[in-house]
Amino acid sequence: MTTTGDKAANIAAAEHEIRAAAGAGADWIVLPEIFAFHGTYDKLWDMAETEDGPLNEKLRNLCTQLKVVLFAGSVGERPTAGTTNTSAAAKKVYNTSYVFGRDGAMLGKYRKTHLFNLKDAQGKPLYCESDGFLAGDACPSVLTIDGWRVAVTICYDLRFPELYARITADQPVDAFVIPSAFTLGTGMYHWELLLRARAVESLCYVLAANQTGTHAPGKSSYGHSMIIDPWGNKIADTGNRPGFSMGQISLGKIHEHRSQLPALSNRRPELYGR
Repeated sequence: MTTTGDKAANIAAAEHEIRAAAGAGADWIVLPEIFAFHGTYDKLWDMAETEDGPLNEKLRNLCTQLKVVLFAGSVGERPTAGTTNTSAAAKKVYNTSYVFGRDGAMLGKYRKTHLFNLKDAQGKPLYCESDGFLAGDACPSVLTIDGWRVAVTICYDLRFPELYARITADQPVDAFVIPSAFTLGTGMYHWELLLRARAVESLCYVLAANQTGTHAPGKSSYGHSMIIDPWGNKIADTGNRPGFSMGQISLGKIHEHRSQLPALSNRRPELYGR
């Protein structure tokens, strides 16, 4: 998607792609980060919603109608009353990913923990998510969906392998789902590299939906939503235009590669710490 500051148009575009993907046979659908609104931070609070708001109700109904599992990218989530007590945080929201099952039930949620705060060589802020967003403070939970162990992380989280190591410390996951708005400037160098690294180090699938194109002056995303298999092969790629791409994932493929390369069972966590 190329999300802009027009929330209604963004939601309509997301619904169009969800329906198109489901019509093409998709069983799991992943939306990109901040798919409903990508605009100025002074409007972020007004465009955000609560967990039980109308946007999630719409997404629940879509899942029920289309019988799909929806990893609903991420959206601005207003904090529950009383959870923020400082004036600086009064108009900030969480960057939250929700997951819905085929019956519309919420299977899980995750609040982005790593906020992208970029400065130039002189220390001048260039892109500071902490100006509009609150950081989550919980490691992603591992969800069981259709017999798969799945964890959701968001965009900038991708650069912190310690997070993924923590998620998989007790038991491997079968898929990481990573909704993103990975920037054009860094994406051309690091996006695919990091996705493949996360797949190979955990011998699992990575399903990553990314924003693409220009959202506003000075804000562009790299695109190339991808599915990476446990061996690091790219099996789907949307390119740099809005739209969707599909691929088939298989637990058998995971078991095959983990039996070929026993890296996960060869770990020595007593040396690594947590």
